[in-house]
Amino acid sequence: MSTPPPTVTARPLPIRLRDRVVVPPAPRDTSVITGFSARTPERIMVEVPDPVSGRPTPLAVWHYAVESPAGDARVAQPTAESGGFGGFGGFGGDRTPIVALHGFRGDHHGLALLADCLPGLEIFLPELPGFGHSPAFPDAPHTVAHYVTVLGSAVDALGLVPGTSAGRRAAVPPSHLPRPTLLGHSFGSVIAAQLAAADPERWDGLVLLNPICEPALAADDSTSKVLMSRIAEGYYEVSAALPERLGSALLSSPLVVWITGTVMAKTADRHTLAYLHDQHQNYFSAYDHRQVLVEAYRASTTGSVLDVAEQLRLPVLLVAGADDELGSVRGQKKLARRIGRASPRAQLEILDGVGHLIHYERAPEAATLISAFRAELGRT
Repeated sequence: MSTPPPTVTARPLPIRLRDRVVVPPAPRDTSVITGFSARTPERIMVEVPDPVSGRPTPLAVWHYAVESPAGDARVAQPTAESGGFGGFGGFGGDRTPIVALHGFRGDHHGLALLADCLPGLEIFLPELPGFGHSPAFPDAPHTVAHYVTVLGSAVDALGLVPGTSAGRRAAVPPSHLPRPTLLGHSFGSVIAAQLAAADPERWDGLVLLNPICEPALAADDSTSKVLMSRIAEGYYEVSAALPERLGSALLSSPLVVWITGTVMAKTADRHTLAYLHDQHQNYFSAYDHRQVLVEAYRASTTGSVLDVAEQLRLPVLLVAGADDELGSVRGQKKLARRIGRASPRAQLEILDGVGHLIHYERAPEAATLISAFRAELGRT
């Protein structure tokens, strides 16, 4: 299935010097950025076990239903076969849903523009424990392994992946319940890769946006990137060591959030610049408590997709930015080669003029690549 044409024509607005210092208000209508109307997801609360204690804890999953040609969303209903939603697809569109994982300090809002650009697809967007509407783990530390465990439980509970029979997982779901595509952005790419590597047959394919292709302090990285990583590491470790109130204030400082967005933004469009700053100011500090954020930061900087690259025995699409501060082009090419040793198809797309914020700055292009990738999967 190809990406439908935009519903409106997005018109870039040049950025003025003052816009980088005093950020203008974000557009209420995001179609001026993407060319697509905004979609409205439904929140589903899924109960999952704490990875350490087994105590039940809720996990928020945002569901973007498939829309009819008339614009009516089809409401998901659990299926008798799976006990979950089962990816009905609906209205003659692509019947394969997407499970999308946001990045560090994010929540479901971070991938909203991408969802808008894929109006014919059903999308499930979990919020990592401790972020957005998902409370922190009651007992477990917030590590990649624990995130992988609970997300696996969540997709099981929703009936989105092959079910179990007599204690053994089926190799493929029933024909009317196609395997979903797994997608992850940034830190979400590390989690998604680990989840896919654990059982590649559960997924139709894997999409990695701005994948973390190398450790934050990789020896072969540029001096400026290593310096930025050291500064970030010091910021989080100092914030963790300070008294609770002072440390939390530093972590959620609007000035620090603004600096982060300013450093990472590469867009030349005023609407997009205003939108990404607005998103960061509103949702970058939507975490449960300081310990969650510090644990998640440590998890995000101690691993990469490279750790499981040769276990990804499924088709993989990598979409990276040429100016990504968190992953060099050389590192992305190395990652793609390593994935290609196991994957039947490893496709790397490098977008010029963008860094680590493809999901904000180049959502329509990313959506086009994702749709083309999925269309190829449907023919193989």
